[in-house]
Amino acid sequence: MPTRREPYEVVSVSLPRDLVKRANALIPKTQRSRVIANMLTAFLDSIARKQLEREYEAYYSQRTAREAQEERDLLSEWELSDDEAWAILEKEEASGRRKAG
Repeated sequence: MPTRREPYEVVSVSLPRDLVKRANALIPKTQRSRVIANMLTAFLDSIARKQLEREYEAYYSQRTAREAQEERDLLSEWELSDDEAWAILEKEEASGRRKAG
């Protein structure tokens, strides 16, 4: 019976020699690949966040002053005060929907 393949993808990455030497010297062999994978994942995530940041910046820079004011007005309508937020949490706790702490 054929075995089910796991949903993994193999990616090959070349790292700078000095980085690999340092990783070999500092990180235990059993954890090395996980540490490097986590670092690469964090790096790729930061690239994606930067790209999204640029896209938002481009979008917001193209809006008219009227559109920007309309958004500010809408946000101010939905702004909760601290007292309102605490009242919502206390109501949830009183009804047993949320545990304190």
